[in-house]
Amino acid sequence: MKKIAILASGSGTNAENIARFFAEGNRIRVEVVLTNREHAGVIERMNRMNIDTEYIPNRVWDENPERIVELLEFRGIDLVVLAGFMHYVSPVILNAFPGRVINIHPSLLPAYGGKGMWGHHVHEAVVAAGETESGVTVHYVTEEFDSGEILMQTRVPLIPGDTPETLESRIHKAEYELYPRAIVAALNRLPSPPDLPSQEEIAEAPPVPVTPGPPALPKSVEEEWAETLKVKYDPSSSAVPPHIPVPGIPPAQSETVAPTVPVSGPDNREQMPPAYLLWSILVTLCCCFLPGIAAIVFSTMVSSRYHNGDIEGARRASRQAEIWIIVSFVLGVLTASLYVPLSMVG
Repeated sequence: MKKIAILASGSGTNAENIARFFAEGNRIRVEVVLTNREHAGVIERMNRMNIDTEYIPNRVWDENPERIVELLEFRGIDLVVLAGFMHYVSPVILNAFPGRVINIHPSLLPAYGGKGMWGHHVHEAVVAAGETESGVTVHYVTEEFDSGEILMQTRVPLIPGDTPETLESRIHKAEYELYPRAIVAALNRLPSPPDLPSQEEIAEAPPVPVTPGPPALPKSVEEEWAETLKVKYDPSSSAVPPHIPVPGIPPAQSETVAPTVPVSGPDNREQMPPAYLLWSILVTLCCCFLPGIAAIVFSTMVSSRYHNGDIEGARRASRQAEIWIIVSFVLGVLTASLYVPLSMVG
């Protein structure tokens, strides 16, 4: 089994396409996705597919890339795949994975490459220049932007009346078809490759649909409870991206790479949201037990997430605790109000 790490900064459509393409096989898989943006869309897409994601701030990428190397080596990564990653990759990482870091670029390199040439900037330049064709290039990453050895290319002709937006749409389709094939080719270049799918197998494989949003999963226990109790529940509000242990780091710091780089000190950190722990205990004892237990769980999350620096997570836990307190209270009142008339009837 060969393991891939994907680096992404945006919505994650390319990352999703790659993950879905290799999901059914047993020879290649996406092991982890790293992002430099805390709220990047790729996190939700990968969470829906049960693929580990890790948010690593730009400061770590710039000042402490050794930590990222440790993380990738700990996961046994064979190939690092950039899929819309909008940050410079340190030479420390490239030297640790020589010939094992690839990127996809939306033009026929070396044309329309280099610093500043990414995404819609490339398509605007191609259309403005009156080109008759553009394309997609998968290349090895070096210290110089878009200058590494070209692994694969595919051409995309321009159509009269094309705009940067219409060209970009066709470029994306070409990327979805080319990148999985290029990943297989890059892995086959590594020493002692396993029994990987051939290029003929990849070419004959049906296209993988990438939907605007991730597919629905079976309902969780929390969603089932909310539906039973007729309470609005947002499962993403309590979802926390899984964390990756890094060898040599004490357990208190191993939840994520980011804590070693303080973003804000205790003096200027936002005030902790209310935990409602006392109210949670009261409604558990006096009202309805199961919703009360849910309120206690979310109440205890508030303090732990706050002190770990996850302010937004603490806010979400506080809101969830408040909701389950109300649910427990309402059910307790309904139960008590029904008990008296029913007992009189009995």
